Amino acid sequence: MSGKCAGGSARILQIIAKVLQVRIEEIGDLSLRSTKRVEFSTGCAVFSETEAVSRIAEGAAKEDLLAGIHRALAAQIQGLAERVGLEREYALVGGGAMDRGLVRAVEEITGYDIIVPEAPQLTAALGAAILAEERI
Repeated sequence: MSGKCAGGSARILQIIAKVLQVRIEEIGDLSLRSTKRVEFSTGCAVFSETEAVSRIAEGAAKEDLLAGIHRALAAQIQGLAERVGLEREYALVGGGAMDRGLVRAVEEITGYDIIVPEAPQLTAALGAAILAEERI
């Protein structure tokens, strides 16, 4: 998906939820309460974890850390989308699409309203099943 690393995947959201000791289902709403988004200097999931731990030690609020992670991930998603040809209307799928904070960050960085299908975490599996059925 992202080529060389997990920077364009939502895996970082699971990592950061664990670091912050919050449930993954809570991070979207938490990030929407940010008042001072933390800027991350890397798109790498591994380095983002290290940077988040440093920011926590500096006293950054969970909400602001999450908003920063969402923004960094949204920038990665936008870069990937532009490589394949960004359309005016597009959908965000996968588990990350269940995160309202991430969806909002992608909307802000692209300037587009994002379509999130029902059960976005199943979209790829459903597409694969349809393709398999067509081949049978």
